[in-house]
Amino acid sequence: MNLALGTLLLLSFLWVETESRRTWSKQGPLYESTKQLIAGESFRAEQLWNDTHQAIYAYAEQLQQAKDTLDTQQQQVSERLENFFDHQNTVEWGACFKQHEREVARFNRQLIDTYSVCRQSLDTVMEHFEQEVVQEASFLNVAAQRIADLSQSCQVWQLKQSNFNHAGVLLCTVAGIGGINQRLASSLELCWDILLELSLEEQNTAGSSPSCSAYYLLKMQFDEIFAEIKSCVRE
Repeated sequence: MNLALGTLLLLSFLWVETESRRTWSKQGPLYESTKQLIAGESFRAEQLWNDTHQAIYAYAEQLQQAKDTLDTQQQQVSERLENFFDHQNTVEWGACFKQHEREVARFNRQLIDTYSVCRQSLDTVMEHFEQEVVQEASFLNVAAQRIADLSQSCQVWQLKQSNFNHAGVLLCTVAGIGGINQRLASSLELCWDILLELSLEEQNTAGSSPSCSAYYLLKMQFDEIFAEIKSCVRE
């Protein structure tokens, strides 16, 4: 579409020159067409950034939620272990503590180990995200403005009058838009590829990787043991 519009502008320029410039007014047709082209391409780039930004934000929220959930689970474990060991010498907890002491100590070690590995995996995904996605997204964020800036850098105002080099202005504009769009397409494709790769990686890490699966399985077993301890104390 960009090449077609650029070609149309150049053909229009040649046609107008052939007609001895008699169709020019204060705001010539090439000026209006070029301004519309720049505005349209800038708007398209802005829409692409908005869509990509929403996807990036949603992924970042999802990843942060996975980390927060893991931390919340471990905080709950720590509070229960603290409660357990703080009451080991009381009359109510004494017998129950001795009955489950070794089991709780084993869970404590294993939960800490698997939590650390799972948390490190999520941190690695987040670091990957920040280094690669954010870097590519930085260009997407400014592409619309760079296209809009072509009006000034290519001196589009010269198209209003017939005594300037219109071909040079048009070539500058078309080449500028083409270069930005080429970089935009490359960054967009790479950004979405990375997001897809990271989404799969994050799902594996948070849900089915050996470290995180082991942690959540241990956490469920620990919850059952702690429920048994509380039941023992009530008895």
